[in-house]
Amino acid sequence: MTLFSIFFNINYPAVLVAGICHMATGLIWFNSKFFGKQWTELTKQELKPARKWIVVGIIGHQVIALVLAVVIYLANATTVLEGIAVAIIIWLGFVVTLEIGELIWEKIPFRLFMIRIGNHLVALSIAGIILAVWR
Repeated sequence: MTLFSIFFNINYPAVLVAGICHMATGLIWFNSKFFGKQWTELTKQELKPARKWIVVGIIGHQVIALVLAVVIYLANATTVLEGIAVAIIIWLGFVVTLEIGELIWEKIPFRLFMIRIGNHLVALSIAGIILAVWR
């Protein structure tokens, strides 16, 4: 099996749905009823997207779902728990470690760090479940 051949075994409708769910999780997470108000207080910014980057953001969510699908395929994860486990490994190994840099260099508040990594944990877990079960 080559890396290229893996892409023939990916369920692309599942990737699309997982990417949409990943994006929707962030939209819900940062809603003012959840963590949006805290985010605006901690960052002292308005919760308004930079419109010129929205398409890039949508593509980014789809790329995350595709890469997660590849890792799930390689791990042979096919259950809800296995999908979550792969998502947690990706989250811990890449997201948390990169966000630690924000604590160190941008000196963001720890609460903001927790809000950010929490969003990624939930979003990746939902995507991981979809991609593991819907193969």
